[in-house]
Amino acid sequence: MKWFTDYKEELELVFEEAVRRVAAFPAPLHTAGMDYLDRFHPLKKDSTKNYICYLLPFWLKEQTRLPADTYRTLSVANVFVMLHFFVQDDFMDTDTGADERRLMLPLSNLFQAEYSRLYREYFPADSPFWAYADTYLRQWAECVAKENEADYFRQDPVRIAYKAAPVKLASTGALLLSGQEELIEAFSRETDHTLLALQMADDWADWREDLDTGSYNCLLSLIRSRRGLKPEEPLSEDNVKQAVFIHGCLRDYAEAAAACSTDARTGLFHAPHMDAFHQSLLNDLLAEASHIDKERGLLGLGGFTHLLSKRNKS
Repeated sequence: MKWFTDYKEELELVFEEAVRRVAAFPAPLHTAGMDYLDRFHPLKKDSTKNYICYLLPFWLKEQTRLPADTYRTLSVANVFVMLHFFVQDDFMDTDTGADERRLMLPLSNLFQAEYSRLYREYFPADSPFWAYADTYLRQWAECVAKENEADYFRQDPVRIAYKAAPVKLASTGALLLSGQEELIEAFSRETDHTLLALQMADDWADWREDLDTGSYNCLLSLIRSRRGLKPEEPLSEDNVKQAVFIHGCLRDYAEAAAACSTDARTGLFHAPHMDAFHQSLLNDLLAEASHIDKERGLLGLGGFTHLLSKRNKS
């Protein structure tokens, strides 16, 4: 995990600055903001890790050769991008009470104000940065509004990455500041494929929760397709377990992720740590599929009930 460990000291500084800024929010928003930020601190045990959000600018260091404090600022800005859009996701995916909405909606606006302020330090109003920012926002909005009906995994898988399109603000900023705007589109496409692999890995981990809530999930989309289900037809937990643990669906899923990544490599830029992060996601999916394949082979088809019960908490 050198793609992470090489930047631990930098991330200490990044999150110290994020904490300083959130602490300056008016009460009671500063307390809520600190609690929310703490949930995603990459150096704290049991926090939710969203590495690409704050590491993306650092992964471009070898390509862009900017001052060290520039990468930190871009990373801090992307921390606030992450926080703002995670709040939006929370509101779309969960039922929240009036008290929580009254607290989190203004907090989300403060997160947005922070990343906008940080990016304005580098990019004046006439910078092309803001056109890219508008594109990423529109991609995010369209994706989250249409993902269930559009079923992107079957139709156009890379569009699933648009759920995280605002993350690319940091990489686009670094390329603009280094005078390499011509690489933005190619790097954006490769980042999209990394984000797709990340979403596919998350969807494997979260399939049971997504099945319960009705949230869009790539793995569930694949299984629905294999079963020939119409959108209105239900998919049960047993259906999923049978597809994954008996019929080897996870192997096909992992290989689909790997195939998508092969299409993304352009060789136009040097970002080895992003490549390594991307490969680690694919390796984890393939390893999990291999483990299930091996377990199924050892048990044989006669072990169907045992395998499903053993995997009940997987």
